[in-house]
Amino acid sequence: MRRAVVTILASIAFCGTALAGPAYAPPRLAAARTMEAPDDLRAAATELLAAVSAEDVDGIGKWLAPKISIVSGTLDLSIARGVKLEGPWESARSQVAALGNNTGGDWDLPPKVDIGAFLTRMELDFISQSLTDGQSWGTDPAVKGAICTYAVGSVDPAEVKRAARALDTSGDNFVGVKREVELFDAMENGKPVGKVVPGLLYATDYDAETAVDWTAFHLPTGGVGFGKVGGDDFDRPYASGLCFRQQPSGHWAVIAQASTGL
Repeated sequence: MRRAVVTILASIAFCGTALAGPAYAPPRLAAARTMEAPDDLRAAATELLAAVSAEDVDGIGKWLAPKISIVSGTLDLSIARGVKLEGPWESARSQVAALGNNTGGDWDLPPKVDIGAFLTRMELDFISQSLTDGQSWGTDPAVKGAICTYAVGSVDPAEVKRAARALDTSGDNFVGVKREVELFDAMENGKPVGKVVPGLLYATDYDAETAVDWTAFHLPTGGVGFGKVGGDDFDRPYASGLCFRQQPSGHWAVIAQASTGL
C-alpha cells in the first residue's frame, strides 16, 4: 500500500453545517525531505527492477544487504512505527520470501498454496511497485543515512494520542494538507470558520456527511468546518518502499523495507 485514501461519504444534495465539538491541539507534522537520487543509485535500481521483471531471485539478492531493517507502521498515527533488523538469510530465495511477509496490508492465503512461492511473488510485486510508482526519492527518519524510494515526514505519536483522546476519536482520522484550505460552516454558501495549513495534522469528522470533494475537519478551537479538497491535497506520514545505502565498496544495496498496514 503506497498511499492511504480518504473515504468520502457522497451526498450531492446535502449542505452540511458546522457541528459542535471539543477543542484540541493539532499534532505537528515535519515536512518530508525529497531529493534527487544519484545516477549510480538510479542505475542500481534499474538493474534491480530488471531482475524482478525476469523473476531472477538470485539477481535480486545481489542488491539486498545481508541484514535489512523492517520498518512497519499502521494507519493509526498514535502508534509508533516499529523497526527491527532481520537477517542474515541462508540464500537469496529465503531472503526474498521472508521480505514478502513484510509488505503491509492484509491478505489471505489461497488453499494449498506454496507459501514460499506466494511470499516471493508478494515481494516481487512490492519491489516493482516501489520502483515504478512515481514517488519522489527521499528520506525516512526511521532509516538514518539512507535514500528511499519515497519521502515521509515525521510525527510524534504521543501528540496524536493526546489529540485523539481530546476528540474521542481514533489516530487514523488525522491528516495533513499540502496547501492552505479555508473551512466553512456549510458546504454551500457557508461562512469562513477557519483554515487548515501545512505542517499540522487535523482530525477529520467522518460522522458528518459530505459531498464529493468536500471533507469535514474538526476545528482546533472546537466545532467542525468543511473544506473543498482533492485526494492529492492530503499529506500523510505513511511510508511504503525501499531504502538504499551505499556500501563501503561503493555498491548500493537495499538496507530497509518500509510498509504501512491497517
